[in-house]
Amino acid sequence: MRLKYLRTKPRKIVEASPCIAEMGAMIQCWTASGVDDARCLQTAKMLSDCMKNLPTKAKKTNTINYHLARLQKQL
Repeated sequence: MRLKYLRTKPRKIVEASPCIAEMGAMIQCWTASGVDDARCLQTAKMLSDCMKNLPTKAKKTNTINYHLARLQKQL
């Protein structure tokens, strides 16, 4: 059997959000007192501050498909 193209799909790694605690606190505040309540402004501000200060991650490129294409001639 001879394959025309060899390809792999990268695994998707699910990472927890660093702002999950602030999101939970805000949803809990909304549940307890309502969405438009002024008591939830502090938790909303904490969540927006957390979202603004998220670290940016450099995307790593996966080279497996490059190497498979390069080695395909030897199969």
